[in-house]
Order: sequence, then C-alpha cells, then structure tokens
Amino acid sequence: MSQHRAPPIQWLVVFDAVASTLSFKKAADQLHVSPPAVSQQIKSLEDWLGEPLFERHARRISLTAAGSYYQDVSHKIVRAHKQGYQEFLRRFQSRSLHVSAPLYIAQELMIPHYLTFKDYLPETELRIEARSSYVDFDIEPLDAAIRFGNGDWPELNCRPLCNIALSPVCSPEYARTHRLESLTDLHAQQLISPTADLAQWRLLLGESASQEADILICDSYLAALKAASEGLGVTLALLPSTNAWIDDGRLVLPFDIKIPTVSGYWLVAPKRSQRGDSLEALYQWACSLFDDLGDVDQRLTEISIPISGDTDS
Repeated sequence: MSQHRAPPIQWLVVFDAVASTLSFKKAADQLHVSPPAVSQQIKSLEDWLGEPLFERHARRISLTAAGSYYQDVSHKIVRAHKQGYQEFLRRFQSRSLHVSAPLYIAQELMIPHYLTFKDYLPETELRIEARSSYVDFDIEPLDAAIRFGNGDWPELNCRPLCNIALSPVCSPEYARTHRLESLTDLHAQQLISPTADLAQWRLLLGESASQEADILICDSYLAALKAASEGLGVTLALLPSTNAWIDDGRLVLPFDIKIPTVSGYWLVAPKRSQRGDSLEALYQWACSLFDDLGDVDQRLTEISIPISGDTDS
C-alpha cells in the first residue's frame, strides 16, 4: 500500500544496487548479503510505493517506468551519501594525502623522489596510486591527481605542471641498424603507441599512421618507452618527461626536432576540497620534480606540423 511517508532509506541502497546491475545476485554480491534478502527488501519497497519497480522475466529483470523514475531518486541519494562520506574521511580522519598519477609519472618521477615530499609537508603521508583511468573524485577517496591533457576539466581546479612537446625516439641499436634520415623514413618503421588512439602519430605522419604503418599498441606510455628501449621500434616521447631516458642512453633522438602540443601535465583537485594548504604543498613539490627534468628538449629544433581538417589534434 502506498504510504504518505518516504520509505526507509536503507531500502534505497539495495534498490540502487539492483537497478544498476539488473540482477538480484550481482546486487547481493555487491552488498555482501544473500539474494533472498535483496529480493525481500525490493518486495517491501514495492509494497510501500504501491508500484512494481521491476518486471520479472524468466532469466532477467528490467525496470518498469516507475522503477526508472525511482532509480534517479535513489541514485542521487546514494551518490550524495558516498560523496559526503568520502569528504568526511578527507576532512576528519586522514593525515595522508592520496594522489593518483599516470603510471610513468608515478614510477619514474614521483616514487624515486618520494622522501623529498616531507620537505614540503612533513607531517602528512603521501599515498601515490598509479593508474591510467581518470579519478572520479565524487566517489573515490583521492585528494588530487596528476593528469595529462589540455586542462579542460571545468569541474576541477586545474594547475599546470609542465608543457609537453613530442619527438620520435628509439634505442641506440635501432638507430644504428635503420636509416632514419627524415620523418618520411618513419613510414617504413615499426611504430609504437601507448594506446589505440593514434592521434599523435597521425599528427606527425598523417592518416598513413593508421592505414599503412606497422603499429605496436602498448597498454601504457611506460610500456611504449620500454618497448622502444628494447629495440622494437620508434615511439613518440613526451618531452621533457622522458629526458632522463635520453640522457642516460636508453633512448636516442634520431631527428633533431620537437613538435609543440597543447597538452601537458596538470595537478587537478575537486573545487570543494578543504585541503588547500596540503594541495599547495603538493603542487610545489610536483613543480619541483618537473623543473628538475633537464632541458634536452630545449636543444631541439621546434617544428610546426600542419593539421588537416580530418586529422585528430
């Protein structure tokens, strides 16, 4: 029977899990309860609302019109509770600063200089999470992230760390055994990309980068650099972040060029964050890491690559 009072809020957590997964069993696993317990709470919620929320089929369930409407209600409530809880932890129970970064930046730049963070924020533990995906600050317990891109994240506070230029790199042995005299020679080489998105190679070589050239796809920028350093082909280095690999001879620059981009590394954080002093210290520390990368890219000739209308930028 429909009630004038709102239903018990604990039912909404269960309903949101079922509506999101369209499975009583998956929802039960997610909530760490039994499927019958989930089914019973959904039945209680439906009785309270006086409307069926799901259509039960032989091997699946689907939302009714009433269920779709109430999913919006429950999802907003559950998400708001998760956001509030994460902010509570950040504000009242944490003496740490939890930061995510791309795998390469985390392993090659941040972790080797981990102890110097204490010079900027002595009483705070820095926790670094290496990942390729973007952070959802609304539901994940992270305070900040280092992102690669153009800084166009209007929902976040974004502060620039380093501008990026591109330059082809390969191992010294690969450079010795392959004649690389001009950029057109790259069409006949094994090219290496950190993702299936070949926009950077198309910027340099045109559409042939995806239609004619032999492309080795890796799962990260770090993996692409390692593949190139092992002599598997040529990849595009993000300068100056890769300067150390060039300075120590793991990679060489077959062409004395660099291609400017609109991309770079940024420190991002939620606009609602109450950890201003900690984030300022983190930013100053991160800036120092990028400032210490050296200037190998400044010794290169900057070239401009024309971008055609059908080329990804």
